[in-house]
Amino acid sequence: MVRTLVLVMLFLPTATMAAEVTCKRSPALTGQCRMVKGSLGLTPGLGVTVVAEDGTKIIIKAPPDSNADIAPPVMQNWLYWQSKTGSMRTRITGTFEICTLPSQINTAGIKDYGCINRGTKIAQDKTVSVN
Repeated sequence: MVRTLVLVMLFLPTATMAAEVTCKRSPALTGQCRMVKGSLGLTPGLGVTVVAEDGTKIIIKAPPDSNADIAPPVMQNWLYWQSKTGSMRTRITGTFEICTLPSQINTAGIKDYGCINRGTKIAQDKTVSVN
């Protein structure tokens, strides 16, 4: 009995970690994840967005029952560039793997929502003023 309890306690943390809902593993996704080149940052009145090269705006949010809106390495990169510029309005460019979440139309007419699973080729977006 004690041995069984010890084994259950040893494997319980593993089972809990496996159940964590990440961006790409969320059952709420409505399509395949795709790579999008664009600019990530705060958009006044909307929150965090990716503005794709074609002008499409995607609102970034976490899937239900998760806080996985932006992959930690991407968030760390964004925070790094914010610290370098001294502004929270700093945007970063890169190629982001965006996983599609259910669309909703907000007051700005944006219907695309997603979470960021990963990002590559990240740099400061110097085309946007941070003042």
